[in-house]
Amino acid sequence: MSSKKSRTLSILLLALLAPLLLSGCWERRELNEMAFVLALGLDKAESGYRVTMQVVIPSAISSQTVGGSGGGGVPVVVSSFNVPTIYEADRKYSLLSSRSGYKGHIRALVIGEELARAGIAETLDVLNRSREPRNDYYVMVAKDTTAEEVLKVLTPLDKLPANKLFSAMDKAYKESARIVAVPLNAFIENLISEGINPVLAGVEVTGDAKEGGKKSNLDESTPKATLRYHSVALFKKDKMIGWLNDNETIGYNFITDKVVKASGPIPGDDGRPIVIEALHTSTKRKVKIIGGEPHIYIHVQAECNIEEVQSRDNLESEKVITELEKKTEERIISRMESAVKQVNKDYNVDIMGFGQMIYRAEPQAWARLQQRKGEDYLKSLPIHYAASVSITRIGVTDNSFIKDIKE
Repeated sequence: MSSKKSRTLSILLLALLAPLLLSGCWERRELNEMAFVLALGLDKAESGYRVTMQVVIPSAISSQTVGGSGGGGVPVVVSSFNVPTIYEADRKYSLLSSRSGYKGHIRALVIGEELARAGIAETLDVLNRSREPRNDYYVMVAKDTTAEEVLKVLTPLDKLPANKLFSAMDKAYKESARIVAVPLNAFIENLISEGINPVLAGVEVTGDAKEGGKKSNLDESTPKATLRYHSVALFKKDKMIGWLNDNETIGYNFITDKVVKASGPIPGDDGRPIVIEALHTSTKRKVKIIGGEPHIYIHVQAECNIEEVQSRDNLESEKVITELEKKTEERIISRMESAVKQVNKDYNVDIMGFGQMIYRAEPQAWARLQQRKGEDYLKSLPIHYAASVSITRIGVTDNSFIKDIKE
């Protein structure tokens, strides 16, 4: 038999054998055997962890969606239990449920503040190692409360609370510079990278948390408990060490080029506010070595719109618009400077990633800086700020009608 015929026969045999090797999946599970975990909560327990799983009830969801009306049942079931390790959570859940927990559709991971302050590296390792969940879901810290309390709150507008946590964060950081949106993979990348410390958004329960877990919270126009994002948690290595306030978070987002939109009042010549909204922003960052020392240069460019006017200023005047642009530039620079100064003073951690910039641009300069100043390099690092603002829109009208109202 020729070598060509031999190769052809071998290929045919492999083609016939392949379906036999692939004719089954040893890990296959039927849909009706799985409990879909949409949100996972982790808290510190006396010994180990307290794990909370928010699991969707398929029948409740289908009854609410078919035909646009439904039975109005509670759409999720929340289970909480103590385990010595995170890996044991699935085994513990199997004792409580007729279905196996499946984490392939997790939308949010909530970490209790007490656990976050104790350290979360070991906690995140098992989740990052697992094959089931994607690691692009959002991670957040339960501010002044536990992850269990957060995941028990039912949300009227979004029937699935986990979807509310995901969608609200996905939208909030695009509409406001007062929050951050950090997926698990991004947090771990910053955790292990040189010259940068990670941050996470804070989520809190407003109102009565106990009432928030009752079905009545879905049926009232004014729910007794709601969830909202507030503040940003700073980490030193894997341990949370404090919170940023709104203005510090805005400064952080401008410095790190994470502002999609932002707005705030600027005083007119008469002291009354004019609300300026940044529609498009970009931040350019670079490192220069001057006299052997690294310097950080930050330049924010923003295209803005006038959204609200209480001032009597004449918006048809080029001089007034130029003055508003100047004041907006000063506001942006002030917030960046204030954020860096306060973080350095209170925490001495590099959440802005200045060290990472130096490490990537000038590795030798970074090595010298670390050798001479160690973790205190931020306190004397020269940072130069600049901002360029252009107001391109003032709405569908020029001056406000307010000044034309007759006395």
